[in-house]
Amino acid sequence: GQLDVCGQCNGDGTTCATAELSFGTFDSSGSVEILYDFGGPVAAFQFEVTGLDLTGGSSLNGMDVVALGSTVAGYNALNNEIQAGTGVLTVLSFSAVTAGTSSISLGWGGAVGSAAGIEYAVTFGDDLTHQSDCAGTFYGNLVDDACGDCGGGVPDTDGDGVCDTD
Repeated sequence: GQLDVCGQCNGDGTTCATAELSFGTFDSSGSVEILYDFGGPVAAFQFEVTGLDLTGGSSLNGMDVVALGSTVAGYNALNNEIQAGTGVLTVLSFSAVTAGTSSISLGWGGAVGSAAGIEYAVTFGDDLTHQSDCAGTFYGNLVDDACGDCGGGVPDTDGDGVCDTD
């Protein structure tokens, strides 16, 4: 017999057709890593990332990556593949955090596949939770003052936890 890309004798290349996508390092100033764990070789991918207004993606592993809005797509014009294993798939850039949570999904029409046209079973890592300040600004630094006013400047001068302007 002959071994397929998964190392199976007379196999059809589907036994290792698994992929996990997850978030890596997140920087609130505008970037987030997407990590991969591929069971077999991958030639193209498309997925959605919610909660971020995406503006671009880094081209790593020989893949050209396009990211806009919430959609991320990667491919190699020569149909070269990322080999099975783990690593950083791409580093996405974004202009804004748009929701309290970010998640990765296949969305509409998303897929991860091999050069042979095998579509992978895809799983996803944990969501990202984005912190917001009292004004609802993600990664903002406003806090309630002693009177409960967001971003106000009234201190609790006597330390009793009560607004001192009464």
